Amino acid sequence: MLLNDAGQAIVALGVCATVATAVVTFGRAYVRGIEAQKKTSQPDLAPDVQDRMLRIEQAVDAIAIEVERMSEGQRFTTRLLAERLGDQPRGIAGGPGASSTRSGEHGTNGSGGSHDR
Repeated sequence: MLLNDAGQAIVALGVCATVATAVVTFGRAYVRGIEAQKKTSQPDLAPDVQDRMLRIEQAVDAIAIEVERMSEGQRFTTRLLAERLGDQPRGIAGGPGASSTRSGEHGTNGSGGSHDR
């Protein structure tokens, strides 16, 4: 296959553009890798500061565990109450026969007063 001068120039330009794009991409990846290594290296801290940070980390972990226990207890209690209220008649749980009214019903404005129409 014989290419004329214009065809050879286009091929050469395409090869050069591909090589340049690859070099720039690899260069950026290399620089980002070096920056990532610099960021991950821990600064030299005094031993007492490292000890404090370790104690703070342990305290935060302990608090997180306690909060999870409390939320698990809350979910359990909520489930028990939902099951218990599900067994009772609707009027007790605030269903259609309940005596409480929502704000805006029967002319109330939420201030506790009621107006019969």
